Amino acid sequence: MTINDIAELAGVSVSTVSKIINGKDKGIKLETRERVLKIVKEYRYTPYDFIKNNTNSKSFLLGLVLSGIKKRQSISNGFLHEAERQGYQVQVCLSTSAESESKHIAALCKNRVEAVLWEPVEVAAENDTSGIVAEGDSVGTAAVLHKSGIPFAALNTDAVGFNGMLYDYQKAGYTAADILLRLGHTKIRCVYDGTDMQEYAIRQGVERCLFDHHCLYVECKNVQEALSVHNCSALICCDWDTAVTAYEYATVHKFRIPQDLSVICIDDAEYIKPFPPISAIPLSLFHFGVFVCRYLIDKIEKKATDIPAYTEAFTCNHYKSIDLPAPLRKKRIIVVGSINMDILLTVNNYPQTGESISAESVSIIPGGKGINQAVGAAKLGAKVSLVGNVGRDFDGDMILNLLHDNGVDATAVHVDEEHSTGKAYIHIQGDGESGIVLYGGANEMISADSIYRSEQLFTDAVFCLLQTEIPMEAVKKTIETARKYNVAIMLKPSAVKEIAEELLPELDYFIPNRKELYRLCPIAGTLEEKAAWFLKKGVKTVIVTLDSDGCYVRTSEYERWFPAVDIFKPIDTTGAADAFIAALAVFLSEQKSLSDALPYALYAAGFSTTRVGVVPSLIDRATLEQCCI
Repeated sequence: MTINDIAELAGVSVSTVSKIINGKDKGIKLETRERVLKIVKEYRYTPYDFIKNNTNSKSFLLGLVLSGIKKRQSISNGFLHEAERQGYQVQVCLSTSAESESKHIAALCKNRVEAVLWEPVEVAAENDTSGIVAEGDSVGTAAVLHKSGIPFAALNTDAVGFNGMLYDYQKAGYTAADILLRLGHTKIRCVYDGTDMQEYAIRQGVERCLFDHHCLYVECKNVQEALSVHNCSALICCDWDTAVTAYEYATVHKFRIPQDLSVICIDDAEYIKPFPPISAIPLSLFHFGVFVCRYLIDKIEKKATDIPAYTEAFTCNHYKSIDLPAPLRKKRIIVVGSINMDILLTVNNYPQTGESISAESVSIIPGGKGINQAVGAAKLGAKVSLVGNVGRDFDGDMILNLLHDNGVDATAVHVDEEHSTGKAYIHIQGDGESGIVLYGGANEMISADSIYRSEQLFTDAVFCLLQTEIPMEAVKKTIETARKYNVAIMLKPSAVKEIAEELLPELDYFIPNRKELYRLCPIAGTLEEKAAWFLKKGVKTVIVTLDSDGCYVRTSEYERWFPAVDIFKPIDTTGAADAFIAALAVFLSEQKSLSDALPYALYAAGFSTTRVGVVPSLIDRATLEQCCI
């Protein structure tokens, strides 16, 4: 490829090509210059004058001088990508001291690079508490570049004479703090490396945002100090590794993320990973490298003169590790109970002794009072945590997936290595009435220690829904823990022949059905008299569910019969009581009175009888509110 070929391809004279590639193109139209330079770069044409060391001829070579590789890899990758796209080559140098920096700059000038992107070694090499930085020999290096006449830009400095190209790390820090402040956090701490200029800039942005919102900024050395000394509610980490360390520290020390601690990370988008699920503000440093390279090439090719400002809209990628601070969050409903796989058999009548009957249909659906009540409350918009056991088997996996899909917190659901998931064999008659045979399995392994390990869940709870299909040891520990944290207790006394009288004064709501009430009350008498007996023993509220007859409510202040919703034709009544209890807890937690909450609970119970299986028949919030208006 000769200069004549270049001229012919560009449709210009040889002298025009010569003037452009030798930097003597004043007066030549920009369009012509761009067309010629494009062809020269495409064909890698090297002019003879360059071989003869003519300082004005084009080299199509850029210099990139970095002072380190931490957080700079993406910038250099972006720079190299754009340089290659525009037909330029790049000579990359890594400086470890002011002396090596000077040698690199001198070598680049000797190699006749057309422009240099330079990260000064000593600018911001040291940060003190006032934020003052030292410039040192980097000023002399800038003077050398100015004297050479080579266009250059310096990364992340606004020092005079450095032609600084700034990435707004402060804005990223400000954005992170602003997100947390808008959620209601005030105890926000920033963990950063004080020797790193970029992380220090992020810290300055955090401090400025807190100042603007009249909040105090407090320095902390590390994650441990932030959590143990300052008792912060939110943590801003200035790189991914620090965020992962914080996540692991919180897990080991029983801080739940984001319930107890919100964590947000600021780092290069290339370093942010999907796990652990830490909320992050990704920094588009690759695009910043592209931007800087494009500016220098525009400067070389005389398309630009002024240094442009780089702008970026910082956003949080997701909110999985950040939430409202505990005092502002929706209160939790804790469900402690059995978790089963239900095997539903539709029959005309229950089999008698020695009789074999045929089932009209069979269904296998996750169930158990723990699951039913947890999913029922979650579908009505409550924040729900379930405490229980499953086995390490296919049924357990299916149940955990169901809980996840319905928004139930399953962190306290233990996977038992030795016992299989519980089973419930449910016989459903033609009139919708049902009988149940239970196999406890992993449910039998729930112990007081299981509740102790889940104690943190009670700290922000408003209701604890409890059943007696789990060992009584666990029932007693649950009541003790709920009382410790002033959590109201709703007890459904299922699958139990008696209940210890010393537990009754601890119960806020005692919710048996008619058969359970008659079985557990030791005195003879009417339903009303039996309910009154439990009140005398210390229960605050007794609610007796009566299937198609609604429910009977008795407190120390009043008693009342509430009729059932009679618009539903029952198909399966198995989970009506669970749907009732879940809805009652949700609406009471929203400060509704008992008399106002009960109609919602009765409607939810009626709706749950219209399909086979409990979980599929549980009503959602929108449907319930629309029907109860």
